[in-house]
Amino acid sequence: MSNDQTAPAKIKAEMWDRMQFLFRNYYDRMIHFYLHFDKPLDFKALSKAYKYIIDRIGVLHSSFVNHPITPYWKVNYDYSEEDFIVFKRSDDQEKDAFEFLTQEIPVKSKLQIRVALIRGADGSDTLVQVLNHMCMDGPDTKEFLMLVQKAYAQITAGEEPNVEVKNGDRSHYQCYSLYDEEQEKVAKGLYKNVSMVKHQIKFPYTKKDKKKDRSRILRRVIGEEKFAELKDMSKRAGVTLNDMLLVAYMRSLYKACGIPDEQNVSVPCMVDLRRHIKGGKSFGFSNHIGFMICTAHGNSSDYKKMFADIKQQSDAAKEDPYFGLYSLPLLNLAYKLFPQCLAEIAIGLGYTNPYTGMSNLGLLKESDFVFDGQIPSDLFITGAVKSIPYLQLAISTYRNKMTLTIAVKCKDEDESNLAVLIDDVVGELDKMLEQLK
Repeated sequence: MSNDQTAPAKIKAEMWDRMQFLFRNYYDRMIHFYLHFDKPLDFKALSKAYKYIIDRIGVLHSSFVNHPITPYWKVNYDYSEEDFIVFKRSDDQEKDAFEFLTQEIPVKSKLQIRVALIRGADGSDTLVQVLNHMCMDGPDTKEFLMLVQKAYAQITAGEEPNVEVKNGDRSHYQCYSLYDEEQEKVAKGLYKNVSMVKHQIKFPYTKKDKKKDRSRILRRVIGEEKFAELKDMSKRAGVTLNDMLLVAYMRSLYKACGIPDEQNVSVPCMVDLRRHIKGGKSFGFSNHIGFMICTAHGNSSDYKKMFADIKQQSDAAKEDPYFGLYSLPLLNLAYKLFPQCLAEIAIGLGYTNPYTGMSNLGLLKESDFVFDGQIPSDLFITGAVKSIPYLQLAISTYRNKMTLTIAVKCKDEDESNLAVLIDDVVGELDKMLEQLK
């Protein structure tokens, strides 16, 4: 810890920290980052860079204490680089990287992050990072790694690291910072349970022998040429690339789940609530994710018809000045009224976790992840590993390539069926290109 740091013993567990803890019943609460470099990194410098940034984000070197009245983070200062980062030589980087990525960090651990640098026989390095979602969401995880990259560049240049790390408010109240007094009053009065999703569907997982379930991440990459074609098609069709992905995913779910074409299917899509924060960034590393529900009113082979349906819904939602904020007052009220032990029961009774979802984690800029001149040749981020019966398609984009991932704790038979699903999503995108060229 640096001399200019304060040394709090505790950090308040904010509303979204506690909600992510509640979500332990649905998924592993980890965020996963994967970067591949064709040449080796300096492990000693990397370790020092990580330590420097982690030191300045208290929640990352804390243990979550599930106190029955008011939970909190117990801050730990007695830790070293060996507690969170490892170096490994490997004959199969991909296999070892994904094995590392699918671990779960216990909330009682003194650090809420694990990192590995895996070196292949060809001298290339794969950097993998697992971080507890209770501490921060995908956008802030990207920002965290960007800070590590800055510290690494300074260290490899022979300098002592000197990187500014935000350390402000972690609460959900940031999401009201753009409103005037009257708007804020309205936003804080939006007591609506948005988790009640109509037209939900379940993926047909096998239910026998849970002992054979293990965490796994399925990945497909859409290359530069096809990605460029999809972007061009989205412009011509007057829809976003996200709308197209959602339609492809929905049509694949109709097929995988055996849903009749005339039936409606709803899929919640994650949205970044930083659009409501002054400056567009969180004040402290935290969670600010809501969701928007989109419904396919029947399955149609006419892509333009489905595009128009989804576009109308997403445009209407985004025009709402309180887009994504409707659940916050109700959740906050429950945590204010009840002690933790009762709040979890009350929220658990009222909250329904959607069975399916989609999360577009957005663009990963090449310039943000250059480690002392080393540009990752491959990079993606994905969210938590879901438990059966839940399912989420995650998307991230890097160097004009798009990565699709599905992360689930399931059996080999389920993985085979999920592979068909994710391949069908890619296949639907191919059909769109063919039909709308």
